Amino acid sequence: MSPIDHAFIDTYVSVAGDPDRLTTRNAVDMELWEVLDGLLLDLHLIRHGYATDGYAKHIENELRRVCADADVVRRIKELRL
Repeated sequence: MSPIDHAFIDTYVSVAGDPDRLTTRNAVDMELWEVLDGLLLDLHLIRHGYATDGYAKHIENELRRVCADADVVRRIKELRL
């Protein structure tokens, strides 16, 4: 699995996270798409107080693991879809 990068986020945002709207579905790593979906859900839960501090730290580590760099992590944290 390749890291999440800005180009991948651009694609994700262009269809508002709906893979059925992709025109080039075969060119997108659907496993990575599901990872990003999950991370966005986790971040939403964290923002609204539904996660423990330990889980929030786990998600922070996961973001660093799957993202290309800190700027990509920041961008994902700012997404609101």
